[in-house]
Amino acid sequence: MTDDAANLSDPSCSSCSILQKLAPWVKLAVGFALVLLFMFVIAPLAEHIPGVKTLGERIDERHLRSTAIFYTDLEESGEGSSYIHDSLTYPPRRP
Repeated sequence: MTDDAANLSDPSCSSCSILQKLAPWVKLAVGFALVLLFMFVIAPLAEHIPGVKTLGERIDERHLRSTAIFYTDLEESGEGSSYIHDSLTYPPRRP
């Protein structure tokens, strides 16, 4: 291994540039900035799409669980919902 390759792999080397030492932190900061940009800028823009706004209003009016909408066509989800409802309504009792 050459001296240059050893210096690049060792973060405590004295001849490493400051940019090489800061690169992971810069990547982390850019990642956080992109997540925040998506959460607070890009995602709220979806409310201005006509179909999404109407869907959101109907979900709120009818008190639907929006995460369950995509699974209502499956037979297993109906059976699971019935099982959970029955087990909460009629809990087991000691004889």
